[in-house]
Amino acid sequence: MPLDTFGKIAAAQLAFFFPIAVLTAFLTVRYQLRRDAGWLFLCIFSLARVTQGALLVAAQSISNADPDLFLASYILDPAGLSLLLLSALGFLGMAGQHTYSEIPRVTVFFRIFGILTLIGLGLTIPGCILGSHISPNNGNVGWILRRAGASVYGVVYILILCAFFGTFSYRWHLRTYRRNLLWGIGVALPFLGVRVAYGIMAAWSSRDLLGTQPVDNAILAKMNPITGDWIFYLVLNRVMEFLTAGMFMIASTIMAQRRH
Repeated sequence: MPLDTFGKIAAAQLAFFFPIAVLTAFLTVRYQLRRDAGWLFLCIFSLARVTQGALLVAAQSISNADPDLFLASYILDPAGLSLLLLSALGFLGMAGQHTYSEIPRVTVFFRIFGILTLIGLGLTIPGCILGSHISPNNGNVGWILRRAGASVYGVVYILILCAFFGTFSYRWHLRTYRRNLLWGIGVALPFLGVRVAYGIMAAWSSRDLLGTQPVDNAILAKMNPITGDWIFYLVLNRVMEFLTAGMFMIASTIMAQRRH
């Protein structure tokens, strides 16, 4: 079966995110988590996007494909966003090694942000399952959970943004390469913010995961990642994620390179 527009986007994301997954896996093993978990979470995020793309391409290529393939792909879309938020926290921690990251209060705040992100993930996954073919009679509960999960992601992003601006009081205590990393994170955060905003609008776009029950607001209905406008999906979702991940990689490798 030929791929539709969303299937072609899924095929393209395989090519975009696979190199990031390989590079971050190498860096994670090379430094053995001695530089916080930014690369680890970015690696898992990239693998999630590769898996999502592969599942959707496979589901659309097979006649009478198992609906679980589609469901798994659709669940990975909002679930993967939590990993991108966690990687942002990891890179903030990397920039502050031996300075603000060593302050117990800051460590506690970062852990709270991480726990909130996991709570958002815990709300999102059952929210996607409830109302699907697995549990068709709980669609309203699923919609509530999906919106709650997206809202938690929004809160976490605001907290990360506040934490980023809070680190500027320590910028002159940082070595130059760590300060460069911090600037790179700052460049990536607006792209991440657009992606989080799209996720919130997508959660409100339809009462069911598949987008067959769109809300009355025509703009919100176009934000559905399954039945909405593919241009919004491509630009506000996939492109923003790739720009965020790519900027994290540039900031943590090239910009944060030590020069003697």
